[in-house]
Amino acid sequence: MNIKTFARRLEEGKANNLTYSKDGNEGLISIWKHESSLILTWEECPKGEQYDESNYTRDERHVFDDFDKMMEFLTSKALTPDSFTP
Repeated sequence: MNIKTFARRLEEGKANNLTYSKDGNEGLISIWKHESSLILTWEECPKGEQYDESNYTRDERHVFDDFDKMMEFLTSKALTPDSFTP
């Protein structure tokens, strides 16, 4: 999705998600608005192990005060809004 749609969905209280597979792992990045903050969670685990959090290789939660700070984080991780889906 383009950046305009990405931002609009967050303002409307909807989540933007990115799922991926890489090097035998699967991941999910979710971003949504909660009150005045943007919440980003990033979970990654070996393929098929998403139901056992003890096997997660990545389990992060980030809170951003504004859209620009969240975008800086995404850019630093080489992620773009067009990679996300509703």
